[in-house]
Amino acid sequence: MAEKVAANDARHTVLAKFKADLSAQELEQLIIDLEDLCSNLDFVKSFEWGTDLGEVKRQKGFTHIFVITFYEAGGLAEYVSHPAHKAYAIKFMASIEDILILDYQPSYTKSNITLSIS
Repeated sequence: MAEKVAANDARHTVLAKFKADLSAQELEQLIIDLEDLCSNLDFVKSFEWGTDLGEVKRQKGFTHIFVITFYEAGGLAEYVSHPAHKAYAIKFMASIEDILILDYQPSYTKSNITLSIS
């Protein structure tokens, strides 16, 4: 099944290295809270996250990736300035040792992806 994407999607990608003393329960709650945040914002198209599989050994201590897709770049701007995101970011930033953030509009080249141009 082909993934349906739009030409104007924007992505907010966060790689996180969590503090060593963060408990598994605290980490789980951070993820649940981010899922809830994304689920309640109309300008968020999707949210996904995962942990490093460890195959390449070049993760530099980063263990988790979080990807939020917006319907358009304006959604990213709304997200960053949204009061719920600002409140969440305070908790998230207090839990990490390091972070890497990339925001971008994807370019698609794989043939099994259906591009929808609005």
